[in-house]
Amino acid sequence: MKKTISKLLTQSYKKLCDSNIESYILDSQIILSYLLDKDRIYLHTHKFEEVNEDIERRFNELIEKRSTGYPIKYITKSCEFMGMTFYIEEGVLIPRSDTEILVEAALDKIDKGRILKIADVCCGSGVIGISIAKLTLGLKCHMFDISDKALEVSRVNTKKLNVNERVEIIKSNLLNYSIENNIKYDLIVSNPPYIEKEEIKNLMRDVKDFEPKEALDGGSDGLEFYRKISYESQKCFNIGGFLCFEIGYNQRKDVCYILKENNFINIECYKDLSNNDRVVLGQFAP
Repeated sequence: MKKTISKLLTQSYKKLCDSNIESYILDSQIILSYLLDKDRIYLHTHKFEEVNEDIERRFNELIEKRSTGYPIKYITKSCEFMGMTFYIEEGVLIPRSDTEILVEAALDKIDKGRILKIADVCCGSGVIGISIAKLTLGLKCHMFDISDKALEVSRVNTKKLNVNERVEIIKSNLLNYSIENNIKYDLIVSNPPYIEKEEIKNLMRDVKDFEPKEALDGGSDGLEFYRKISYESQKCFNIGGFLCFEIGYNQRKDVCYILKENNFINIECYKDLSNNDRVVLGQFAP
């Protein structure tokens, strides 16, 4: 006997609640909406509508998956960022809303100066570089990552957001490609791995068990990639170029010191909506 939307949701609420999924109501509705290709309002206005057996089977499979902590965004393969919808899948870091502060800081510098070419280092799913390209005119962007999965997902998103003519996706260990080819930028932006290695085990289950460790692990003190990118970037700037980092809430002092040690001046910090330090940027002055 076919089950109604209401019956399926009621069962899934209990399953996810018993599995300690705090957002059990929202997640259940998102999954069913995704499978039905309807918005969540539809679920409420058609709660007595019967669901076919194939949808019911897939729904139960995905609810079971979510009950293990598997991230909802990997299930729907979709993520909202800067008011745009990006493709996402397992193997790349799920974008966080805090990272929008990094994009806004970069856009602030672009608005105030002549910035024509940028690089997004450790690009992951591509949301940072693609958002900047989408929200500006004429700007060219190189996006670098060492992960084949990240490059694959970034390519999907450049086409999805229609910026593939202005964004080039390149496999590179940090800025090696630019250094080897003597390419210069006006702005380099990065959300590198910055979690201390020993802290990864203390992260939320959704993150530590399912998101790629290489996108989280910032070395013993969480600062490994800030040091490497700051050092390498000195060979990759046009005059007056900016380096813009997302940071952990407690890393402002250390990252500012790293920038100063690598010939950056006019160092600024931007806070997120929770009033935590979230972005540090500096201007290269050789």
